[in-house]
Amino acid sequence: MNETPKRGSTTPHRNIGYSPLTLPQSPAAGSTQKNLTGLPRVARDIVTDLYNLIQHWNDNHVTGAKIVKEIAVLKANRTKSYPPQLEEYTNQLFNVIQILESYKERFEGIITQIKAFEKLRVNDDPLFISLDTSALTNAIVSVAEAYIGELKFKELVFENIAHSKNDREALAYATCWTHQKHLYSIGEGIGAAPAEARRCTKIKHMAAEAIDIV
Repeated sequence: MNETPKRGSTTPHRNIGYSPLTLPQSPAAGSTQKNLTGLPRVARDIVTDLYNLIQHWNDNHVTGAKIVKEIAVLKANRTKSYPPQLEEYTNQLFNVIQILESYKERFEGIITQIKAFEKLRVNDDPLFISLDTSALTNAIVSVAEAYIGELKFKELVFENIAHSKNDREALAYATCWTHQKHLYSIGEGIGAAPAEARRCTKIKHMAAEAIDIV
């Protein structure tokens, strides 16, 4: 008669040929005090600056989206080509554009910093989980350039939406502002492989990790 195994008893597992997956460790994970120095710290600061700048951009983008929607509504219900409220909304949109234009220099500064950092980096060890220096530089440059391109598009919307000939044209401009076409094509420029596009999306996760390293 077989005995019932006692609670807590274990059966040795067979070794069926699998070995643990070892991932490259980034300087962030290897720091016991989470206090980076040297080039890894520079990389973290650049990523954090980009992340914070994007958050400011998003806030003003949403503000502008509300304004262009109101302009489109005015154009749809207009009794005059240029109703009095149109000037008020146009001035508000101008203020948003000025703020976004002030970010252009900061995006350009980030591009300059990361390109200089790439030249200083001697080895090609991962900086953040799986991104090496070259991939980090490509991702940051792609993101920053996309926002600079989007700014030009928003300036075009600002210059034309108040002069829309009809409600459909105004709605088209409002949609262009809201959609942010250039940001959906990050990493998918001419000749860019799909893998490059996926790599660029890591910037969000990379930034979140970098901000946690204090």
